[in-house]
Amino acid sequence: MKEMQRYISQLNEAQQAPVLQKDGPMIVIAGAGSGKTRVLTVRIANLMSQGVDAFNILALTFSLTAKIKSTLI
Repeated sequence: MKEMQRYISQLNEAQQAPVLQKDGPMIVIAGAGSGKTRVLTVRIANLMSQGVDAFNILALTFSLTAKIKSTLI
């Protein structure tokens, strides 16, 4: 648990909010380089450290590049 607190403390306040929310779904929308991937991975690790089964966690990411490629097909 101390290790988890170390990771959370490295995030800024805006990043900590979605990481610390345990109940319900979460959507994170932010610009490039803002730490979305870090927030997502720390959130998943935090949920699992609190006893949430990994099979009950769904994480999706989407990028503009993926959207552009999908419209060209």
